[in-house]
Amino acid sequence: MEKRELRKHYLARRAALSPEERLRADAAICRNIRRLACYQAADCIAAYASDGREPDLFGLLGEKRFFLPRYVAADAGYELVEIHDVARDLVRAKFGLLEPRPERPAATPEFAANRLLYLTPAVACTPSGIRLGRGGGFYDRMLAAARGPVIGVIYACQLANDLPREEHDRNVDVVVTEQDIYLCEK
Repeated sequence: MEKRELRKHYLARRAALSPEERLRADAAICRNIRRLACYQAADCIAAYASDGREPDLFGLLGEKRFFLPRYVAADAGYELVEIHDVARDLVRAKFGLLEPRPERPAATPEFAANRLLYLTPAVACTPSGIRLGRGGGFYDRMLAAARGPVIGVIYACQLANDLPREEHDRNVDVVVTEQDIYLCEK
């Protein structure tokens, strides 16, 4: 299957989850993330604000310094911004997603590359770490400089046996679902 068809397939599987299933799975995903040695050792995490269908990681807020992406139109990419309070620090922005307010200072690229543990959304992942994103390449570009671990966060229904991979695609180091943790080989 082509990437477009794969995205449609895995997004439909994710959309089929009931709100109750999603809540249970979100809590289990956060528990599994907490079990990771790289999470336990990290001071700072880069996460994402769920679009309502992606796993919700706000259950981790307050445990570590918490950074979320904010779209920068001039760069057609994202920068990472520390947040403390969802209601106070976030606004609806590009693509209708919650993002840090424009007046909040962004982390430097050096800080983002060297200090952050990345919790990354995906449309699908393989147990070996191939990540299928939404297709804009935003996360691949943001993760290109990441020196720390990158964790793909998905529901178990989004786990794929195989996915196409292109040269610019950034694999993840760990895949976390509500059911399992997959440590990916480099």
